[in-house]
Formats: sequence, structure tokens, C-alpha cells
Amino acid sequence: MAGRNKVAVITGATGGLGQSFAHQLAQLGYNLVVTGRNNDKLHKVAENISVQYDVAVQAVVADFTQSADIEKLIDFITNLPGVDMLVSNAGYGEGRLFEDEQTPGMLAMVKVHVDATLQLVQAVLPIMRKQCSGCIISVSSLSAFMPAPGSSIYAATKSFLNTFMESLQMEVRRHGIVVQSLCPGLTHTGFHDRIPQGAKLSFGLFDLWMSPSDVVSASLKKLGSKRVVYVPGFKNKIIVFFTTLLPRSIYLALAERVSGKLRTVETAPRCDIKRLPETQLV
Repeated sequence: MAGRNKVAVITGATGGLGQSFAHQLAQLGYNLVVTGRNNDKLHKVAENISVQYDVAVQAVVADFTQSADIEKLIDFITNLPGVDMLVSNAGYGEGRLFEDEQTPGMLAMVKVHVDATLQLVQAVLPIMRKQCSGCIISVSSLSAFMPAPGSSIYAATKSFLNTFMESLQMEVRRHGIVVQSLCPGLTHTGFHDRIPQGAKLSFGLFDLWMSPSDVVSASLKKLGSKRVVYVPGFKNKIIVFFTTLLPRSIYLALAERVSGKLRTVETAPRCDIKRLPETQLV
């Protein structure tokens, strides 16, 4: 997958999976356009990668909760001579019940995960179609298959991305464009730091955690395979397999119990729910 003189646009590149994508694509010879909210971190990452791999790295500071920043990045992209890969990685988690969400906050998450991805994909498609080639990776999550209390909006946006990317691949395959919705599980990126100590979801030899480097390597290796929605890691595949086999009512009960322990959902007062006579159900 040599990329000398090719260009990759990577969002959320200041850490975690985004930074790992930047390093691995630069190592393959891609010139980069990297984005992030933190000006100092972003330019430090850009400088380090440029020196280490001898590639051109352009940094565009952008906060995707701000429409003006998304539009600024789109203007930058449309003026590039070509775009060979888009990695839409910017995102963040929740960790609170839906009723505790503030409207601006939940709409901001939808804007970062969904709106920005849609706009950026739409910006690169004409360029890639003209080239008759290109790759688009949207970083989704195992949460797309495993909704749980405290991650209602996060899981819903990731589920949206999976369906969108599968539909998109059917539209663009004939133009030589490859699409992937990457669904990592627990990854050592700092994303899960809010999980209390002692509840890290590792069970002896069955350690569910992966490194960002391993996730990205697996993603790039599987680009172009028949499976658009890609789950890296054998253990994560097992989790998704059994999750989809379980009757939904059983999964939801288990997810509520586990998430209750992690996010103190169980501290909320419970109502004494009595079944209504059928005549009262409307």
C-alpha cells in the first residue's frame, strides 16, 4: 500500500488512533493534512512526523463543534491537488445518562461524529471520483453494536456511521473508491480513562484492550475487503458475534447491569412499575 506522493487527510490527529494513522500513513510515504482542536499539540505532531518520515505535513486547527471550522477545513481540502485517503477520526465519549445531557452538548456530539463526517466525505468524493481512486475510513466503535446506559448518543452516532458507510460503498465502488467503517473496542488511547479503576473490563487472560498501532495496522490491512464494517481484533469479533446472537432483551438487561456498575446508573431511584390493563395501553 505504498503511498509516495499521495495525500491523506486525518481528523483528530493529536492523539490515539488519529495520531497512529498519521504515523503509519507517513511511514508508507503519504503526505498528510492533519487536524485537531489543540494548536500546540497539533503542530508538534505535524513537525515530529514530518521530520521522522520526511513527508509534507500540513496542520489545520479545527474544532468540529464549530461550523466555521468545518467549512474552513472543507475549503482547504477542495483546494488540494488530490486526496487519496480520508480518515474521519475526530470524536469523544459521553459517560452520562441521556436525561442528564444538556441540549447543546448532545447536539455538539452529533455535529462532531455525524455532521462533520458527512460534510468531509462529501468534500472528498468529487476529488476521488475524478481520480478514479481513493479510500475513506470512518472511525466508528464497538458501541455501534452494543448500546448501553450512559452512551446513548455516542452509540447511536456510531451505529449511524456504520449504516452510512455501507450504503456509501455501494454508491462509490464503481468509481474505484474504497470505504471502511472501523469499529475498535477498548483501545489504549486515553478515551476510556473515566472508567473507574478495578472496572477496566479485562478478565485474566481475556484482555480486551488493543493498542492504537495494532488497530490501525489491522484497519489498513483490511482496506478493500468485502466487509465495509470492520471489527479489529479476534476477541472483539467474538464479542460482536455473541452480542448479535443474544436475544435483544437479554443483551439489554446485561448491558444495563454492567453499565450500572461502571457509571452508577443503579443509584437512580426506581419506580414501582405495574403492568397496565391492555385496555389502557394506547
